[in-house]
Amino acid sequence: MKPTDIKNPNYFHKVVDCQWACPAHTPVPEYIRLIAQGRYDDAFMINWYSNVFPGVLGRTCDRPCEPACRRSRVEDGQSKEPVAICRLKRVAADNKSDIRARLPKVPKQKNGKRIALIGAGPASLTVARDLAPLGYHLVVYDQDPLGGGMMRTQIP
Repeated sequence: MKPTDIKNPNYFHKVVDCQWACPAHTPVPEYIRLIAQGRYDDAFMINWYSNVFPGVLGRTCDRPCEPACRRSRVEDGQSKEPVAICRLKRVAADNKSDIRARLPKVPKQKNGKRIALIGAGPASLTVARDLAPLGYHLVVYDQDPLGGGMMRTQIP
């Protein structure tokens, strides 16, 4: 018998339907387990590695993970409702403490490469999140004085 290759995306498709259904492939069982243990900071960080704005997604996501939830297939005689996966993402975001110390550090010594980010919406902020710790000098160009783009201006 070969060991399970959890780096193979097909593993999650076969075993963790909700994680496969999530466009960001967020490790749903892991963050739900952490929330159940009251470890909101850890649960938030698990979400943050998959998507930059778990607090926003916990309120606005259309929840493709929930119809894929296997709870309705395994619990006999119990509720057939899926786990409220999206709302739990919101719980982690709302109950976390200050996580700034846990975020990746931006190196003082830059790598000499400069990147222009056009607009300060979710896509550019995600690129900035991923490239800043690698030492890139990032310059954001946006018409608005505050970042966030449509996420900030159009979500009530």
